Amino acid sequence: MDDRPQRALDAIRRIVQAARLSSAQCERASGLTTAQLFILRYVSENDGVSINDLAAQSLTHQSTVSEVVGRLEAKAFLTRKISATDGRRRELHITAAGRAAAARPASTIQETLTQALRSLDGQALENLVSGLDDLIRAAGLDDQPAGMLMEESFQDAPEPPLA
Repeated sequence: MDDRPQRALDAIRRIVQAARLSSAQCERASGLTTAQLFILRYVSENDGVSINDLAAQSLTHQSTVSEVVGRLEAKAFLTRKISATDGRRRELHITAAGRAAAARPASTIQETLTQALRSLDGQALENLVSGLDDLIRAAGLDDQPAGMLMEESFQDAPEPPLA
């Protein structure tokens, strides 16, 4: 009997469970979602970063990152300013309140998975991407948005198909 489907589903379950656990721990410790904490920490270490830079770092679409940044701005954890060297560029700067929130001890699943994906060799990463693309298409999920893990930002997203 082929155990690969079971092993694959178990791997997905482990990732989902880790995301849920990370999210709950993060929100208890900091009051922030894991996506918000991930972004705050990155801006804390890279003051003046742009939304596009954050999207590239978080391996997430720019529009999704922009939504999360908007929530952090509303909490007065981040500010956007026009770059002194390029008037078209908007830079993100962390506030004192944002720096305090970023320093709270909570790990995020985004940090863990991003580091793990970047540690894979080229062929292993290509195989993973190819296999996940095939799975998404086979499950009919290829039209679903890919937001940041555990960040509820797609209220108007279409419902995934039910099996």
